Amino acid sequence: MEKATLVKIYEWVSYLLIIGATVYFFVNGKEVKITLLLIMLAIFSRNLMYRTRYKMFEEENEELKVDLRRLTNLLEVEKKKNNN
Repeated sequence: MEKATLVKIYEWVSYLLIIGATVYFFVNGKEVKITLLLIMLAIFSRNLMYRTRYKMFEEENEELKVDLRRLTNLLEVEKKKNNN
């Protein structure tokens, strides 16, 4: 599964958990433990979303660095050819 898809899934799961915790709290106001558990799971899901997004950006950044090095080397080769 692609990381962009995972980011969206984690984001929507966190929203659903927060909505579920809110609904559960107002339906059963005395059961705070389950509400807190749902909120903790939402925070964990959000954390996974940010972690996956960070990894995705790091991989893209590494690809861009490799491309920049390759293009810089090609530019140097072209400059040497033009000088000779």
